Amino acid sequence: MASATSRHDATEYVSDDWSQIAFSLCRCGIDVERFKDREPFMSRFRSRPLIVASLLIICVFAFAKPTSAQDFPQMRLLSDLDFPGEGYCIDVVGVGPSARTDLPLVMHNCLPRMDRVDRYAVFEEGKVKMPAFDACVTAFGVNGVLPGSPVLLRPCDRQESFLRAGDFQDFEFTQEGQLRLRGTEFCLTAGRETDRTFSSSDRWRTLTMQPCSEAFGELSIWKN
Repeated sequence: MASATSRHDATEYVSDDWSQIAFSLCRCGIDVERFKDREPFMSRFRSRPLIVASLLIICVFAFAKPTSAQDFPQMRLLSDLDFPGEGYCIDVVGVGPSARTDLPLVMHNCLPRMDRVDRYAVFEEGKVKMPAFDACVTAFGVNGVLPGSPVLLRPCDRQESFLRAGDFQDFEFTQEGQLRLRGTEFCLTAGRETDRTFSSSDRWRTLTMQPCSEAFGELSIWKN
């Protein structure tokens, strides 16, 4: 830590303290409240505008966040529907440690600026995988899938009691761009209705299995 009495050489202040402030500025949206109880830091913050400006320039290049929902992998509908510029992506209810993988999956606006690994989803080897959970998108079914069957997140290829998950995880893209459960005529389909989430600026829809021939195009055609 730079000495509080050494105030002649500005480089002395580009220390671990300033690194912490820079990290906060870049990653927390200039969240200076994080340092409100650390007056030595804040006094330097207020009295060294040139250093702060330099740090912000570095941030632009070193810590720039994605501005497009396609800058990191998500399973996204081709149409943006009622959320222009962002659209809807497959999502787990909850965030981080509070993620509820025991609940059905939903469609949520894609939140391109929240580059979180628990939102990543990729289509590989015929499965929609969410690597953060080491699991795959799974249609719910007993001996088969029914119209309106929910979609779950279950370990890939696992045969569980009352849910042969491996039998309901293999999807294929149709010529129209739908994601069809292999060997069936059911496709991953977003719900027609939308509602706000716990945040007034976000929206969600259901995600279910519907007959491919009956699924409304904009709700069942995916980016590939």
